[in-house]
This record gives sequence, structure tokens and C-alpha cells, in this order.
Amino acid sequence: MEKTITSEFFIKNRRELLLDYSSYTEHFSSIENKCARVEKVLQQPSEKLKKIPLIDFSRAIHLRALDSLNQITISYSAGHEIKELHDFYPTILTYWEEYAKWEKAYDDSPQSEGAWVAHIPLLGTEYAQANRLICFAILLGHGNLLPRLMPIVDYRNPRTDGLLERLVAPFVPGRGTPPDDCTRHLPYFKTLKIFAASKEKRPAMMAQYLEDWYHASRRETYHDSHERGTHFFGYWSWEAAAITFLLDIDDRSYADAMFYPKDLVDFARSVRATATPEATPPGEAQELRAKAGEPCPRAGQWESIDQPSQTRTYALGEPMIGLASAYGLTVWRYIDG
Repeated sequence: MEKTITSEFFIKNRRELLLDYSSYTEHFSSIENKCARVEKVLQQPSEKLKKIPLIDFSRAIHLRALDSLNQITISYSAGHEIKELHDFYPTILTYWEEYAKWEKAYDDSPQSEGAWVAHIPLLGTEYAQANRLICFAILLGHGNLLPRLMPIVDYRNPRTDGLLERLVAPFVPGRGTPPDDCTRHLPYFKTLKIFAASKEKRPAMMAQYLEDWYHASRRETYHDSHERGTHFFGYWSWEAAAITFLLDIDDRSYADAMFYPKDLVDFARSVRATATPEATPPGEAQELRAKAGEPCPRAGQWESIDQPSQTRTYALGEPMIGLASAYGLTVWRYIDG
């Protein structure tokens, strides 16, 4: 991330009005310093690194990963440019991958004595971390990175989550039919009805979800965090934005709703519309996709990203059909001409 923004820029551009400049700079600087200390440790010769107990090393790497996620969160709340957040996200993912590697090394070592936990326990309050990681990837134009993130989310979790599976389905096919419940019940399970609803009903349902969101989040660690003074990064329903983008929901009725990060949705839509190179991994051809209701952009064979998948031949301009997808929206992937 770039350095802290100026107080003048903060006052003009902050997105979270409950965040004050002193809290923002304190959190931002603290996170920067802690990440720098971890980086310094990692740069030591390998013989010195081997002397550090795996459990201590893993905890330090985990703290850096979590701090980086909190840094992008508070940076959004403070008013940083979205392009800066976009550029930082791959670094966050790298930090989480490094944590996952060292945590697994500890789990597999005699030091663990057979005790282990999930990298991101979906049954606990850490669920919000997975939600943020997934939603930021989608909204910042890095959906192509989700195949790297999901093994971290999956690790040692006893079951999958209905919302998260629906969010990643267009980017990570083959994960099976998503469950009809959420590992963390409130507020997230209410989103499943939005996926299942008809297109015309979704705007009103999302508006209601956002109206209920904060109260429904009362058991989450971020609830009332602005009153505790030490870990407040802003109140945002990241999942509302990601769902709005993925399902192409008309958000005009709730564009100004509290907790709705609309500019992230606008950014994601702009990335999709312009098909920027960042949306494609280096060295890979961009996969051609289209959603139900859109005119076919290329004649030939298309496969639905669904469980089970279906194959259909479309003519150029022919409307892509919907299949009552379990994910709420049928997405087609071009196979062959």
C-alpha cells in the first residue's frame, strides 16, 4: 500500500464517517511497522530461520496476513483510491499463502502434537475474514485469483458455506452444488434467498438485507467496534456488493444505503466492461464467458458453469438461456467453435 493519505484528502474522500483521521493513521502505521518487522525476519539466512520455533513463526506470518487484510479494509474506509487497493490485493493473497504454507508445516511437524485448526475457521468469527478476502477479490477485479485463495479457505474446515460457495462459483468451477445454509448464520444466510429469487425481486430484497445488516451482525466481532476504539476498520456489507455485481442487480434503489460500498461495485463493473489485462493471469488466454439473458458473443459450443454442467450450441447474437442455476445466475463458458 501507499503511505497514509493527508488529512485534507481524508476529510474530503473518507467513506466511513465514523472513522477519524488519528485512528486511521495509528492503525495504518502500526500495521505497516508490524509487516516490516515480519519481512525483516523472513530475510534472515535460512539457518537462522530454522532456529525459530514453527509455532512462533506461523503466528507471526498469520499476523502479517491478517494485518494486510485489515489494512486494505481501513484504507477503503479512509478514502484511498480503489486502483491502489486493486494493486495491493495480490500482495495480500501472497501473505495468506505464505501463512498457509508455514501453518501446514507446523501442523505436519511433531511440535503440533496432532493439534490443528483451519487456516480460516468458517464456524467462528473468522468467517468475516474469508468473506472479505473473497469479496475484495471479486470487487477489485481479481476473480482469477480465487482458485489460489480457496485451498486456504478449505483447509481443515469440516464443511463448506452456502454464501461463499455461491460467490466463488463463477471463478472456481467444479466445487459441487453449494449448501443451502451458512456456517456463520447471521447475517449471511439471508443472502441465499437473494440468489434464489427472480431478477425483478432482487433489488428490494437486497435493500432489505442492507437495512437489516448491522443489527443482524450483532454477534460478529466488528459490531460496535467503533465504540471500542482499537479495532475499527469501517462497517461494510462486502457480500452485498459482491452479490450485486455477480447477479447484475439494479442497485439504484439502494445505491445510497448505509454499509453498501457502491463504488466497489462500479469499479468491478468497469473492469468487466473493459476486459482489462489484469483480469487474466499472465500467460493465460482470457476465458470467454457470458451470462443468461445476454446475446451470444461468439458462435459455437458453450458449457454452463453449474452442477451438473450442460453443453449447448449458440449462434452469434442468440440469447444465452438460464438453467435455474443453484448459484442464482447461469454463466456460460465458451468451449469451441
